[in-house]
Amino acid sequence: MDNSVDSSRIRWAPFYALLVITVIASGFWKLEKSREEPLKPMELEAPQAARPAPSPMEGKPAPQFSLTTIDGKPMRLADYRGKVVFLNIWATWCPPCKQEMPSMQALYEHFKGKDFAMLTISIDEKKEDVPPFMKELGLTFPVAVDPEQKVVSQYGITGVPETYIIDKEGVITHHIVGPGEWNNPGIINAFEGLVSRPAKAGQGA
Repeated sequence: MDNSVDSSRIRWAPFYALLVITVIASGFWKLEKSREEPLKPMELEAPQAARPAPSPMEGKPAPQFSLTTIDGKPMRLADYRGKVVFLNIWATWCPPCKQEMPSMQALYEHFKGKDFAMLTISIDEKKEDVPPFMKELGLTFPVAVDPEQKVVSQYGITGVPETYIIDKEGVITHHIVGPGEWNNPGIINAFEGLVSRPAKAGQGA
């Protein structure tokens, strides 16, 4: 048996489990469903046979975008080449988004200063709705506002929240639909593997 294959499966298992739970729990997570009550806390165990079909975005280069954060700074995906990027699209009116935010903040703090970037994009129509939401939850990660939903169109999301994990070469490795428990030890270990892996020669920042 190929030990390297077994190790790879073990390393990615937390992501696959999260994909299974979120897809089963949220269906296709349409925008109108995002306004409903938040889901109950998820468990991160699921049989391998129950893995959902891969998202069509996985394995493809992440579409480039350029937005402005709520504090007036540029947010350009191209600036983070050579880092693992956690891209999350959300809205203040979305209960499941609010549900996952504390664990996102924990993940952000855990990897701060490493080859990791958390970029979040709110699709709220009013920019002024975002800062009070961030303050209420004690969130400090970068957030830009995309009221025209240009990035939504580029990434083909079906609702909020949705998360894309982008590797150091700028390729989408995982597309997670629905809220996640991002401070789960298994998820953190999976990110540790991504972050510690060197970028391929000539492809990193």
